[in-house]
Amino acid sequence: MKIITPDQRLVTRAYWMVSHRWLAILVLAAFAWLGKNILNVEIRENTLYLLAIALIIVNLLSLWLLEFITNKKGINLYRSVRFVIHFQLICDLIIITSILHFTGGISNPFFIIYISHMVISSILLTRTGAFIQTTLALLLFGFLVFSEYYGILPHYCLCMEKVINHELYQDPYYVLKTYSVFAFSSYILVYVTTSIGHRLRSQEDKLTVALGQIKYNEELKNKYVLRMAKDILKHEAVIGTNLSILTEKDATQPKENSKRLIESSFRRSQLITNYIKEILYLTSIKLSDNMRKQIISLGDIIVEAISRQYELAEEKDISFELNLDESVDKYYANKTLFENIFKHLISNAIKFSGTKGQITITTKEKLRKIVIEISDKGPGVPKEELKQIFDEYYRAQDVKETEAKGFGIGLALVKEAVKKHDGEIRAVNRPEGGITFIIKLPKQ
Repeated sequence: MKIITPDQRLVTRAYWMVSHRWLAILVLAAFAWLGKNILNVEIRENTLYLLAIALIIVNLLSLWLLEFITNKKGINLYRSVRFVIHFQLICDLIIITSILHFTGGISNPFFIIYISHMVISSILLTRTGAFIQTTLALLLFGFLVFSEYYGILPHYCLCMEKVINHELYQDPYYVLKTYSVFAFSSYILVYVTTSIGHRLRSQEDKLTVALGQIKYNEELKNKYVLRMAKDILKHEAVIGTNLSILTEKDATQPKENSKRLIESSFRRSQLITNYIKEILYLTSIKLSDNMRKQIISLGDIIVEAISRQYELAEEKDISFELNLDESVDKYYANKTLFENIFKHLISNAIKFSGTKGQITITTKEKLRKIVIEISDKGPGVPKEELKQIFDEYYRAQDVKETEAKGFGIGLALVKEAVKKHDGEIRAVNRPEGGITFIIKLPKQ
């Protein structure tokens, strides 16, 4: 999956301008030749050829600038390419004004060619940049029109009496009316096109971010699946080895050794089974739209979760401090999901707490939210990984399997369960050491 950044999009569009300018050069040269040799229009053919050459020079210079910028390291690519686009548009406007001057001025109905550059600037540039280019175009066109009207610049007619009235450039009513309407319409056009362009760019940026996140999640998932497969195969290999030893007909093998091998195989098979159950449970939470809710006691569920982890906590001599606000004890929720929330968070806190550690659980009301905090005195999590620990396919880089005793999917399950209740969960490192999981639920 290839992600196209805003810088790359702008570079692509800058090259698009260069490629289409070659077509404009051919059209200008063809117009000069056909007008003089086929249509017998009295135009300054050689002057138009010189302007076509000027466009070629501008195009080659623009191409060189783009190549130089895109290959140079350590520069702001977006700003530099936008400068090249401004340069191209300004040169184009000057040459367009020169072409109009030698082909009838305001009498030439093709003066609306300015609009094409206004639209291009609206698409490629910011709103401010587009209005600057539009104002420059109108200033150049106004200078041409009024200079010819007052005789400052000579007027070159196309001498096509049946098609064009060559005296229009001297008609003050026509000149003022045409220029005013064109200027007003140009600003309206640029405002509309910049609004549309801004929305499109915003959608493109959001899509780029979304695609980047999808790519990141895909890479993370692949790494996780690879690690998971290795972990399962490792457990399976140990189980297979244990069973092969047990199946050997060796009468001298002590019963204690057989019992140890059976218990080891059983524990590892339980790990794999529990992991598969969690995967299925997480998927069912995501797919489930309807949940059975009831009035639950947060305090009772917390105490029950602690009692289920009592043996593990006792082994490490871990104590619990409960600060439960009775005013927020009752909550309308899915009991099974909340049991899993506290089971995983408390289990996680016990696993990563050191010997004689302490786990603090608090419930309270704050800013019309029910806040649940579970804190431990473990090693904490690197700051850059705090937002990632709830990802479905993420495990902290410095967490060893022997410490976690699992596959690291529990926090993803907790996050989904909290989201199902319109809540949010985050983790923060404690200054004195350890980590605090903070759950915020809407007050009912």
